[in-house]
Parts: sequence; C-alpha cells; structure tokens
Amino acid sequence: MVRSAFRGARSLVLFLLCGLAAGFVLGQTQKIPKAEDVKAYQESMAWFKKAEAMIGTPKENSQEQADLFKKALGIRPDFIEAHFNLGLIYTTQKNLKEAAQEFEAVRKLNPDFEGIYQLLAATYRDLGQNEEAIGALQEGVKKQPKNLQMLRPLAFLQLHGSDDSKAIPTLQAILDLDPKDADARVNLGTLYQKRSQLDLAAQNYRAAIDLEPGNANAHFNLALVLMRQKSTADAVSELQTVVKLQPRNAEALELLGDLYSYGDNTDKAAEVYQAAVAVTPDRAPLLTKLAFSLAKLKRTSEAANALEKSVLLDPKNADAYYLLGDLYSELSRYDESVAAYNSSLKLNPKQKEVHYNLGTLLGERKQYAEAKTELEAALSLDPDYAAAWANLAVVCEKLELDKEATQALEKVIALGKADAGTYFRLGVLYAKGNLPDLAIASFAKAIQLEPEKYRQILREELKNVHSVLDSVRYKESFVRLLAEKQPGMV
Repeated sequence: MVRSAFRGARSLVLFLLCGLAAGFVLGQTQKIPKAEDVKAYQESMAWFKKAEAMIGTPKENSQEQADLFKKALGIRPDFIEAHFNLGLIYTTQKNLKEAAQEFEAVRKLNPDFEGIYQLLAATYRDLGQNEEAIGALQEGVKKQPKNLQMLRPLAFLQLHGSDDSKAIPTLQAILDLDPKDADARVNLGTLYQKRSQLDLAAQNYRAAIDLEPGNANAHFNLALVLMRQKSTADAVSELQTVVKLQPRNAEALELLGDLYSYGDNTDKAAEVYQAAVAVTPDRAPLLTKLAFSLAKLKRTSEAANALEKSVLLDPKNADAYYLLGDLYSELSRYDESVAAYNSSLKLNPKQKEVHYNLGTLLGERKQYAEAKTELEAALSLDPDYAAAWANLAVVCEKLELDKEATQALEKVIALGKADAGTYFRLGVLYAKGNLPDLAIASFAKAIQLEPEKYRQILREELKNVHSVLDSVRYKESFVRLLAEKQPGMV
C-alpha cells in the first residue's frame, strides 16, 4: 500500500506562492523560492499525484505506478514521499534490493521519518542481510530507546545473529519497559542456558511461568536446565506439565520417556514413548527406545515389531539389529535371529556380545563350526570374556577338539568364573587325555562345590565297562574321593 503525499499539496503550493509575495513586502527577511523551484515542485507533484491516483485500483503496485514515482524523483531527487512509496512498491514486487535503496534514501533525507528503521530492517532481513537489519534497528533505538516496536525485532535478529549475546541487553531493555513480556523472559533464559548460566536461566523461565503458567516453552526449557542440574524429579514434573499443555508434543514425550527409563520406571517410559510414536511414527531412534522398554517389560513380540519398523527407517543402526536378534531368538525365530545378528556385525564387527550371542545360538542349533568361529571372534575382542570361553569349551567338546576344550576351561578357571560343572567337565577331559592326577584334582573341586550331584554322576559313569574314567578308575585317591567326605565338604 502506497502512502499519500504531504497533506494539502495544493495548500503547500499556495503557501510557497504566498511566501514569495511576502518576501517582496518584507524585504530580505526570508529566503525567496525561485520560480524554477516552484515549477519543479509542481511538475514532480503532478507525476506523484498520477501515481497516487492508482491507489485502490488494479494498477496499484504496478510497474506503471513505480515509473510515475520515478518521474517525480527525476525532477526532485529529494522527494521523500516518492522514495518511500517507491520502496513500498518494490517491497510488494519482491525487488528487495531496490526497496532497500529507496528506504535508505528516505533515512538519509529524514532520519526521523516514521517507521523507516523498521521497514529497512524488515527489507534487509528478507534479503538475508541480518547485520544490516540489526544496524538499522540499532540506529533507530538510539533515537527512540523506549520504542518496543524496534526493540523487539532487534532482539529477534540478535538472537539469530552471529553473536546472540548482544541480545541480552536488548531483552533486558524490553523487560525494563514491559516486565510482563513472557517471551522476552524465555528468550533471555535461553541465552543464559546456552552460556551454562543455569541459575539465571531457571530464574527467567520461572518468571515467565509466573506470568504465563501455560507457557509450554518455558516449562520445557526449565526441564532441560533441571536435567543439567541433576534435579531429575523436578525435570519430570516440568515435562509432565508440558505434556498436559501439549499432549502431542513428541519432543517432550520422548524426553520424559528418557527420564522414566533412566529411573527404571519402564512401564511409564514405554507408555510415553508409545504416545510419542503416535505423533511421529517415522522416527527410528524413538522406535528403538520404545523397543528397548518393551523388551525390558518382556513384551517381546511388541518390541520386535517396533524394532522392525526402526531398522526399516534406519538400516544402519547396529544396536537395533543386535536387540532384534535377541528378540527373535526369544520368539524362536532362529533364522531371523541369525540374520539380525549378522546385520549388526556387518555394520559393526567389533561387538563382542553380538559375536557371543550368535555363537551361542549357532551352538544350540548344532552348527558347531560356525559357532566356534563366532565365539573366537568374541574372544579376539576380549580375551577375558569368561562366558565366551565356557561356551567355546562346549563347542570344542562337540567337535572333539579336546585340547582346545581343555584350554578353554582352564581359562575360565583362571578368570575366577568356574562353577562345579566347569571343574567336572575339565576332569573328564583330563581323564580322557590320560592325566589322572589333574582329573582327580578337578573332580575333587566339583565335589567340594556340589558333592551329592557329582559323586552320583561319577558312580553312574563307573558302571560302564569302557568309560572316560578308565584312567582314574583304580586310583586310590579317586576311590577315596567317591567314598569319603573331604574337609570343607558339606
């Protein structure tokens, strides 16, 4: 919308003419306009009026109207209203560079022209020239330091500028003029939060909440501050408020689920994660979090379903495939479990637990050679992985690799993770290898830990004519071991 020229254009001409006449009467008391100046004014005003007449018609903001204003300026380059209206036309036409030039001309001719700094700032902002926009508003604020219509956009631009710390004094000036401006409080709190001045940030967020109890942004940001201050319970309370105010705020729901999960409140975590998924069903990390919560609740089928969606959205999440492999195994979907573990290892081959789980699953399915490869891969990543050594021993026994099985069990014992079964199995291997003394010593350890069970197993084995115990069958210490309670035995 173009703006009208000076009010009473005709009366201004009369004033100039009257002033000319008065000059002759009064002598040299005032500057007398030259006839050519009056003529120039009249000609430029004529073009201006033709352009002004297009206001409210289809030709408003047209190039024809712009050309008329330009003709007026061609005669009188200092015609402020023509510059201003031409700037408005260029703004409407999205010729922003030209609009900025016209508004700059207005500012140069009259630095106190109403609204010029806001218009300049808006134009520069739309041009992506934020620093120029900030400069225009700063100049305006110097002239009118209590002008909220300039202070507020200045704060906005500073907040999104290269140095947002400059917004702090601007926001404080806004609050000095309008202490009830909750948005300014939130923005000030955000700046302090970014600078890790958490107490000041919390103070401003709470002030905003006092002004507007339903200010969801203030509650959410306060929750983030409280989390950093380790005030988890208070952070949960703030996020619960956000969710009440904005039930479909997926970010708040997810963060609340995280806090519940960290606090082992798995039921509530799963509940709010599900609510978040209902809002944003295509967020893979959120689906993975939901799956982990459901898995902890033993809702295995639901967890697998969530993870299947997650890996479709993000097929590069090794952890998701790892958990999916575990879930498929629990659901007896063994082929899918193996495939999921392999997908996880393809993405990250240095996961000892995945190698271990896959090796164990393959061993249970009697794929002993493949199981051995995976368990050895786990041990190459962690040579002190006792569970992997124990399962490797089982696999090697199945493959009749007694020496490797023996070494594996010895490693379990060396790591301090042996149970009665470990000693018993090692005793059998020693006996098969014709190492009677070592075998008897291992059997003694097993019997010391579980006397009735392993005495009975050994007695039953001795009934066989040909037995793995042949190398120890007639050893006096072995016979005594089966017949007597040893010191420290139950």
